[in-house]
Amino acid sequence: MIEDYRAAYLREKTLRKQAEQMLEDKSRELYDSFRKLQQAHDSMQENQKALLHNEKMASLGVLSAGVAHEINNPIGFIYSNFCTMSEGMSDIQTFVFTMDKLVNSDADGEKIREAWREGLTRYDVEYLLMDFESLTSETIEGLERVKQIVADLKSFTREDSGEMDLVDINECVRGAVNILSNQTKYHAQVHVDYGELPKVKGYFGKLNQVFTNMIANANQAVDENGDIHISTTYNNGYIEIRFQDNGHGISKEHLNLLFTPFFTTKPVGEGTGLGLSLSHGFIEEHNGRIKVESEIGEGTTFTIFLPPADD
Repeated sequence: MIEDYRAAYLREKTLRKQAEQMLEDKSRELYDSFRKLQQAHDSMQENQKALLHNEKMASLGVLSAGVAHEINNPIGFIYSNFCTMSEGMSDIQTFVFTMDKLVNSDADGEKIREAWREGLTRYDVEYLLMDFESLTSETIEGLERVKQIVADLKSFTREDSGEMDLVDINECVRGAVNILSNQTKYHAQVHVDYGELPKVKGYFGKLNQVFTNMIANANQAVDENGDIHISTTYNNGYIEIRFQDNGHGISKEHLNLLFTPFFTTKPVGEGTGLGLSLSHGFIEEHNGRIKVESEIGEGTTFTIFLPPADD
């Protein structure tokens, strides 16, 4: 009997060791699998960041020439205004120094008054002072324009933080319209209608890139002097951002492929095929969706639906 118990105990001990060994082996396998999955996930995130960065840099390359031209225009008249003001200030300075010298001399009051009136006419002081007001206003306006362009470009290129912020969709759309204005104003008429909207919880940079892609695509789709209508509204609990063009339209066979990575109908060298794919991913990341309607020869409408931020 004792031998039977001893044999049973040894068998149970052996089976327990085998079970423990199997559990340890499986745990090690699971840990190794988890580590590989974590590495794959990290690699995928890095690849996604690289794709996003490459797409943004590709867009930035297209924008750079236009942005440089947009900045060059106000800088040009700011420089011209300062040159004019510098010349005018030189004349006014000469007039003031001349009058100061005369006042400190033994000249009588009548001679000083005559010299004052003659100097005002010779140096055209009244006109210069009036012109300075206009030149100053134009210069401030030009500097504000440059400041806005730089701010919009900075918004487009900035990296979003890990935390979502409250985003003003109208401001986001306005920045996209502004940064592309040099491309669109020579090719299409852009009509924008901003509605009263609640804020969205999201990433300003990603949404700004989505809207920039939409406007750029619409501009490429229309012929010379085409029309692009952009509107923002709040309907049925969703913010709707609509981009409508009267361009060539998209065939039905291509509609289902629009958001496929690397799919593009543009000629080689004119598109990466990532713009709409990334845009679709960004909108889904914000718990939204994109609706596309198109007719060949009639144009295309992209409508983006985004939920407002929770109160």
